[in-house]
Amino acid sequence: MNTRNTRQKGIVLETLCEMSTHPIVSELYEAVQMKDASIGQATVYRNISKLVEEGKVRKVLTTDGIDHYDGDCSNHSHFMCNICHKLYDLYDVDTDILISKAKKNHSFSISNASVLFEGICDKCK
Repeated sequence: MNTRNTRQKGIVLETLCEMSTHPIVSELYEAVQMKDASIGQATVYRNISKLVEEGKVRKVLTTDGIDHYDGDCSNHSHFMCNICHKLYDLYDVDTDILISKAKKNHSFSISNASVLFEGICDKCK
């Protein structure tokens, strides 16, 4: 797949990587606007989709049906609070172990795992 690296796509990626909040696309758009007001909403939507396809950004699918985005593509899981809907990174959950167990117990060819834990965060308790 031949992809272009445009200035706008670079700004979208840079902005997302600076955010630790796992923004939805409208929140990302607002942050991009603060850096470059000439970048339109459609450009942000188009470029975030391209970045996900290229594996440079993770789309975090949540049970609330709203896609969140993560600029950290390292191997980690997520926790979502059922009350405030905030997403947290979990680096201490080893998804490699989960993949290994699944491969051992099934004949699947697994290349990646996305784990989402749900519950109530400390702030909402």
